[in-house]
Amino acid sequence: MNRVLLKMLTAKFFRRRALCAALLIILVSVFAPSAGAVTRGEFLAGLAGARGLSGGPMKEDPTALVLRSGLVTDAVSNLNAQVTRREALRWCVQSLGLSFEAGVLSNMSSGFKDAGGLTDFERGCLFVAAHMEPPLLAEGGAFRGTQRLTEKEAAAFLQRVRRAGEGLTLDITLSPLQGLTLHIHRDGVSTGIPRWRVCADGFESRSAADEAQKFFKAHGFEMSPLQPLYEWFLRTPLLDDYGEVQRLTALIRKRGLRPRRIPSLSNANLEIAPHYWVLLKIDPTFWSLSPIIPPEGPRAFAPLSKIAREKGVAAAINAGFFAVTGRNRGYPIGALRVEGELLSKPYAGRSCLGWNEEDEAALGRVDSVDDAIWEEMPFLIQAGPLLLNDGQPQGDPEGFSSALISARHPRSAVGLTEDGEWFFLAVDGRNGLHASGATLTELTSILRSCGASCALNLDGGGSTEIIVNGRVYNSPSEGKERSISYGLGVRARE
Repeated sequence: MNRVLLKMLTAKFFRRRALCAALLIILVSVFAPSAGAVTRGEFLAGLAGARGLSGGPMKEDPTALVLRSGLVTDAVSNLNAQVTRREALRWCVQSLGLSFEAGVLSNMSSGFKDAGGLTDFERGCLFVAAHMEPPLLAEGGAFRGTQRLTEKEAAAFLQRVRRAGEGLTLDITLSPLQGLTLHIHRDGVSTGIPRWRVCADGFESRSAADEAQKFFKAHGFEMSPLQPLYEWFLRTPLLDDYGEVQRLTALIRKRGLRPRRIPSLSNANLEIAPHYWVLLKIDPTFWSLSPIIPPEGPRAFAPLSKIAREKGVAAAINAGFFAVTGRNRGYPIGALRVEGELLSKPYAGRSCLGWNEEDEAALGRVDSVDDAIWEEMPFLIQAGPLLLNDGQPQGDPEGFSSALISARHPRSAVGLTEDGEWFFLAVDGRNGLHASGATLTELTSILRSCGASCALNLDGGGSTEIIVNGRVYNSPSEGKERSISYGLGVRARE
């Protein structure tokens, strides 16, 4: 009798689609072990509850809420069709803000024998689902992605999503090449409903941007022209409807422009805000470190991927600060020395990192590179502040603003571990679903937890980027690579 009553309540519940988080938790814990299939609409409604989202004051339908907000970014049609296991997997991963992680790990073996028929993104979803804690799936065996999801399987998926929303971690260690160790870390899940900002790139002039602005306004979209770093683009205000985001994105592509979509949300619970960082450890036995600059010199800016490709390095990270004087033009701020040639003068009072071919390093504040200790270093970069020295936090702001020190931003750092290995660290931020960034204090804590002994803060924000074997392992906060003055590269020792 109780089982029949539960089925009746469940059917009525999904027909009304008035799901709330508390009721979902109760239902999931006692879901009848029926082999009956679940519709797409029912599963999406359940996903809203598992993520603790309600329809707000207007009591919005939970299925509509998930799709309108972009918590699930798939274009889902025919909500009455029965959901497959591969669809459920994608939507669970997307709802937890793990789409970037699934994309960057799509080349990893998922451990499922029937993964060959899945898309690259779905294979990445499988890998993430099996390796996160708590896991969404047990690794190994067959995934059966095309099979319809049963009520019992749906209940299990939703229960695991709910648990992951309370405290998720993902730690992956890779060895892409001998002597290089890559550690990827993600923890936390966003607690709000995302909103979206859409940008359109590809303008050579203000007049071209103005013309496109009129075109998009005629189609119902307000976009403002902006020119940071001397590069024109259009940007919307924050949008609540992901369907409109998709429609605008299609219009941008139709006009021959490049779209960018960046999620944003206000997350009141900072303790479980999402965090993402990538650490690359570099064994000096096999690899050497050197600054890398565009072929035309450090005054001609280029994306890090282009610089790394042209210089033939195995890995790279963005480096020091720079000033912008024109489109893809500017100059480094602070000392830069490459193979003994001083390309930029020091900025008084800020910290430098210097090193030689024997990997003897010097780290500290500098006013003149003519001092004996710096003269001995054929390689020299300047950024700051100094974060760690001999394992101890430094705390000197070196004249940087409190906004740079205390607010959460994407961050980059370089240094040496306690074992004498070089390391690069990139921390993502300014992305409501993926990563909230770090203060310098939080950055220092991450570095200490990774065994860093000495560490120098590098340029961050939209410049933060780390590349290994031609693959970008972080998500640049502007939704695209920023052109920079120079980076740091890793070359094989001869």
